[in-house]
Amino acid sequence: MKHTIDLHTPDFQRTFLEMMLLEELIDDYNAEAIETLIVRGETAFPNDPFFPAMRAYPLIREGDFKTARQVLETASMMGDHYLIHCLHGALSEDAGFTFEAEQHYCRAVERYPDVPMTRRALAVHYFNRKFYGEAGLHIMHYVRLAGFSEETVPMLLEFFQAFDEIPLEMNDELLKAAIGYLNANPRNPRAHSLYASICSHRVEMLVKRLPEDGQLDDETIAALLEVEEHGMWSATYDDSEDKMFRAMFADYIDNVVLPNTSRTYVYRLRLRYWYHRLTHRLTGGYADTMRQS
Repeated sequence: MKHTIDLHTPDFQRTFLEMMLLEELIDDYNAEAIETLIVRGETAFPNDPFFPAMRAYPLIREGDFKTARQVLETASMMGDHYLIHCLHGALSEDAGFTFEAEQHYCRAVERYPDVPMTRRALAVHYFNRKFYGEAGLHIMHYVRLAGFSEETVPMLLEFFQAFDEIPLEMNDELLKAAIGYLNANPRNPRAHSLYASICSHRVEMLVKRLPEDGQLDDETIAALLEVEEHGMWSATYDDSEDKMFRAMFADYIDNVVLPNTSRTYVYRLRLRYWYHRLTHRLTGGYADTMRQS
């Protein structure tokens, strides 16, 4: 059976506009682009609550909470949409009403449990309040719904950094996700740092299994070397202004590597780092020149 889709059907057009507007929520803020898309949506679909509700987002960003609340209340009279509850939650958070924000996010999840955005919003809310168990549960639901991607995998791995202890079997699965993200982004400092973090958790769990005063086994030593190696690579590829990954690697050397090895070992490690750092800068500059030409 042959199926064809008319790109001019209302459902296709509406879904496209909603998709583009939702992208604006996680992309760089562009008030002009948001306004253009909202006008198109309101013109084509005057009875849809999503588009007028979206008008609250720039108002929240600009701190006009009173008008944003009025906009959301007007939109809700047209019908229900998960964005209305999520933006009500964001509005309450920015205004300092934490419990009220939680109720809005929970209502969004309750009414729209299979919409990834509702799970993500509640997960971030709980994480910011240091309710890591609740946050971890909803971030896993979010990834389950949204799928493994360049956006979801790093978020999942970062959430699990908040947990001091997780089952070793769960670490196995997170390690697979971290390796996949690293293989897809071999020159990304964040990818190396996240992989090193999961390996660090693994070291901690393996050490706890050792008998008192027991020697490190091969698996633990291998994981420990991975932490060191990929901490170095995260620093190597760190070209950010705040130099966060470089600072993390320097701190790791001073507080973990040096007290447990020798100055000669640390000297060689730093020498390797500066060699790779210099090579990265030279090859990066060459690549930039080639792109410009």
